[in-house]
Amino acid sequence: MPEISMKNMSSDSAIYNFSTYLIAKQFVEQGDTQISAQHSTAFPIAMAILGIWSKKLDVGSLILGHFYSRCPYLVPFYPPKQVGQSDVEYYTMLGYHVDDEGIIEEKHKFLNRISGYVRLYAAIISAPLPPSLKAQHPHGLVCGWKWLARIINLEPRPDITATVLFDFLDVAGHSLQKVYGKQFKKIIHILCKEFFPKIKQVTPGGTGGPIERLETFLQQTAKKGYISPPNGFLDSNFWNR
Repeated sequence: MPEISMKNMSSDSAIYNFSTYLIAKQFVEQGDTQISAQHSTAFPIAMAILGIWSKKLDVGSLILGHFYSRCPYLVPFYPPKQVGQSDVEYYTMLGYHVDDEGIIEEKHKFLNRISGYVRLYAAIISAPLPPSLKAQHPHGLVCGWKWLARIINLEPRPDITATVLFDFLDVAGHSLQKVYGKQFKKIIHILCKEFFPKIKQVTPGGTGGPIERLETFLQQTAKKGYISPPNGFLDSNFWNR
């Protein structure tokens, strides 16, 4: 919406409210339409989001709202099925797409989209603010640390838990390790020795994919002792270009 200048809008105007809602919605949708297909685009999009979020905190709140409504696992939260709730209603609450005929999308498409949302969220929390800004990161690594601690205190679910953990750690693990050091190594140890076996227990045999990716990632991390920067990672030098 290039013709509308946000500087000329009152923060309580209808146009401003609609514009910020739409901006937040379109940013989060990039997780589905762009990042799920090309993981390396997570950081450029995250930088664009931070450029606005750091100056317009209300936009950030809307971005989080869109994240949570599309991907409750970023709360983190596993929606339970309610009494009397239909399968369509339940799967919609989980984040699945359902067409006009009531057909629920295939699991691999659902997991791929969730992967895009998680990767965008993880890129946001680990991306640096412009050096010219003296403010604190509006939703930085401390939020990612809390999310990681909370999700391993929930009972895992088949496929989705392995998916969100792998994508989150693959993107934000490098930055979290740099900041939290020994604490991060402890949480990786807990993941390997205590939490991953729980995921295996609830995962049906032959499902492969998500749990295999997480297992390989954890094994490589334990062996190397560190997590390499993710594909497409951008540091603070990005803002000097």
